[in-house]
Amino acid sequence: MNKLYWVSVFAAALTPMAVQAASVDLTVSGTVIPTSCIPAFAGGSNVDLGRIFSATLSPAAQNNLPTRDITLKIACDAPAAVEIAVTDNRGATKVPGLAFNGRNNDALYFGLGSTQGVGIGGFGLLTGQPLTDGNPQMFLVRSPNNPAWRVPVSGLVSNAPISYSWGPNASAGPAAARLHTFPMKVAAAIRATSELPPTTDEFLLDGSVTFDVYYL
Repeated sequence: MNKLYWVSVFAAALTPMAVQAASVDLTVSGTVIPTSCIPAFAGGSNVDLGRIFSATLSPAAQNNLPTRDITLKIACDAPAAVEIAVTDNRGATKVPGLAFNGRNNDALYFGLGSTQGVGIGGFGLLTGQPLTDGNPQMFLVRSPNNPAWRVPVSGLVSNAPISYSWGPNASAGPAAARLHTFPMKVAAAIRATSELPPTTDEFLLDGSVTFDVYYL
């Protein structure tokens, strides 16, 4: 007992002499999400435009290539509303002044790669009829500057931060579902060949975009 008492007194005597050097906070964070959704392109995420013979291309006008159908499917393990945004990974190669779906707006299409440092053309994503669990929905759009959902008029998917969803109408907003189906057409175009560097070599069309899917 005596030894235990002596240690206790000694420790108490030292306590007032201790000086705090510094402190640091630990923050533990995370997000619990209501469901899990997995996006995928039906048939794969590679759109092959095939071999294009330069002799068939116009030297004086935009060369529109045949469209290709693609479908984005978002499968959720419980009903959820989603929002998508598309980022151009080849934006620096986009040729200005092209027209898609009757719209001449550089924000409405994406880059298609370059040859010898010169942009080859661009491609647009034409929107189809979105479905939620097989039910037709209205295509919706919003932006940071105009956050209310509205119905777009271009028929094309624009670059982020513009974002899209689908629902019964703009007032109701995005619809929740287990399976979201969003069909599109890839409409690619090569600029007038007189604007491209002369070459006898092949050059590759190299478009790339990233679809980000967000829960709502």
